[in-house]
Amino acid sequence: MTAPETPPAATPPKRRVLVPVLAVVLPVALLFGVLEGAARIREVWVPPLMVDLGQGFDPSSRLFVPDPADPSMMMTNPEKTVSFQKQRFARSKPPRTLRIFALGGSSVNYLDYEFPLLAERLQKALADRYDRAEIINCGGLSYGSHRLVLVAGEIINYTPDLVMVYSGHNEFEELQQLRLSGVEVSAAQRALSRSALYRLLRDFRARRAIAALEEARAQRDLAVSLPDASKTWDYRFTPEEVAGRMQGYRENLAAILRLCRDHGVPAVIGTVPSNLVKPSLPGPDGRRYEAEVLPLLAAGDFTAAAGKGRAILREASPRHQSSDLENGILRELAAEHGVPLADVEAAVIAAEPHGVPGETLFNDHCHLNPAGNALLVRVYEKEILRALGAGG
Repeated sequence: MTAPETPPAATPPKRRVLVPVLAVVLPVALLFGVLEGAARIREVWVPPLMVDLGQGFDPSSRLFVPDPADPSMMMTNPEKTVSFQKQRFARSKPPRTLRIFALGGSSVNYLDYEFPLLAERLQKALADRYDRAEIINCGGLSYGSHRLVLVAGEIINYTPDLVMVYSGHNEFEELQQLRLSGVEVSAAQRALSRSALYRLLRDFRARRAIAALEEARAQRDLAVSLPDASKTWDYRFTPEEVAGRMQGYRENLAAILRLCRDHGVPAVIGTVPSNLVKPSLPGPDGRRYEAEVLPLLAAGDFTAAAGKGRAILREASPRHQSSDLENGILRELAAEHGVPLADVEAAVIAAEPHGVPGETLFNDHCHLNPAGNALLVRVYEKEILRALGAGG
């Protein structure tokens, strides 16, 4: 009699599941590793785009970070160099140093040539108190008051002696950017951005989108800059939305002024002139301007042209220039908070040949040219000295 055969050992259930899973996962992981390595090698020759995740709307985002080479120094966050000038300053302000932070949009960003000259003049005027002066440029391309509040909350910790604010062109553009900024997924994007393969795919899509938008913008003869790629020019704000945005503008600027007051830091705000000769007015507002204002300019009726242009700009939606509404708010806030007002708009009107902003002092619809920038800085210089107790 033969012994019964031993049945074959049963494959453990876990092993039956694990083997096919590994058969799928391992090749995928290997493929990803190869592609990731290739993407990292590619970045040696083609660096990835600098991306400001969340575009500055994320409250945890910082404009300045410690310099890795010298932690005692602060430098512009590399992510933010997409929108801001590269700046560097001591975390602990040296004795007898006048430190001014300049908040605003691209109009402030483009003052990087003027600021060192202004700092030199201020130091000479205040030589009894300061051995050196520095003006730290916090002008962000397309930044409006919504994000400048966050920047102000950061820079107040760096012992400023004065904060200058020049903002008014970007209130509607900034809202358009907010819709596309992806703040709610910025944390996930930041984590994924550690992968070179993800950066490659992200940059490929971004470059195509930017090229298409810049081509469309060139056809409209608009200024080109990377952060402006998120503009959506076809959106029409309702009167209620316009009123809400202006109320937000007022509240944001008031919050900056209160922050400065609570920390004992003087502030200077300024009016923001707009080009009324060649404004940037899309859609029906642009057609209305061509029909109602251009004939007045051609006829030499500059007073009527300026008045009509201001009225159209004030009612325009969207607008990417400061109007009488923004400037009215700026004047009211200066009076309410007792801070000096650098009336740049009045100075530009006085300097133009026929009193119409845009005749000689603008590069485009909102940015001043070098002569206009020099005038802007001179107007601020007078009020800065007055705020610091040295004005006449």
